[in-house]
Amino acid sequence: MIDIGVVIVGFNSREYARRCLGSLAAAAWGGFSHRVVYVDNASVDGSVEMVRREFPEVQAIANGRNVGFSAACNQGAAAAAGSRYIYLLNNDTIAFPDSVRRLAEFLERTPSAGVAANRLLNPDLSDQWSARRFPTWINAIFGRRSLVSRWFPQAGALNTYLYKDALAAGQPFAVDWVPGSCSLVRRAAYEQVGGVPEDMHYWSDAVFCDRIRKRGWEIYVVSEARLIHDEGHGTGGKTAEVRRWLIRDFHKGAYRFYCEHYELGAWNPARWLAAMGLRARAQLLIAADSLRERRLGA
Repeated sequence: MIDIGVVIVGFNSREYARRCLGSLAAAAWGGFSHRVVYVDNASVDGSVEMVRREFPEVQAIANGRNVGFSAACNQGAAAAAGSRYIYLLNNDTIAFPDSVRRLAEFLERTPSAGVAANRLLNPDLSDQWSARRFPTWINAIFGRRSLVSRWFPQAGALNTYLYKDALAAGQPFAVDWVPGSCSLVRRAAYEQVGGVPEDMHYWSDAVFCDRIRKRGWEIYVVSEARLIHDEGHGTGGKTAEVRRWLIRDFHKGAYRFYCEHYELGAWNPARWLAAMGLRARAQLLIAADSLRERRLGA
């Protein structure tokens, strides 16, 4: 049995995968045995060939079609069978030498924790605010990357949503959910919920954490376990069509999460209001994206 099975999913992002795997190869694992599995979703940029040539110790799985991020995560977790922990890691990340070791050490000494996540940093080493509370209606306005949040970055609602005070304290702290880009998951917790939900793209990580919490496990961010995340670059460039699909999918995922988390029945009025509000928000963002594209093309 190995300690950590690292699962990385890639799609047309060869150079990011190279950086990520290189940082893991240089990491200090502190005695934790590990195995790295790279699952490629039908890239056409030579990603698989690069991995097999430059990182022969990594198990590379080449899918004939894009099965989606969540399904590829579960595929990688199955390939790392026997590992006590599963480290879900985006390929647009760069690990510090102690990024994974600190998470594993934390889980070793915290039996109530089902998930321990890194403190994500932007490439300029500023905080990416990856710790999250489950959102309420106010986070449609004060979201992590909303325009209003850029205008009022110290707003109380935003500080609460992103655990800014807890993160500044520099100690591990319990959270509602963490992104799937940097989560070390206890295999028992992973298997109890059936892995990452494969019928979702956006918000699959929130649903995943919610299901784990409902099984009695806790979710933590380990502040001292830092990780650089070049957010949004792990799946190659995006056309206008893809960008708008992602906007729609984000809001569909938010709706599904909201209904599942709060256990809203089909006739609950809150369910209808959420659907209308999220649909309107998605349409506004798509319109803004179309306007931006026209201005850039002018």
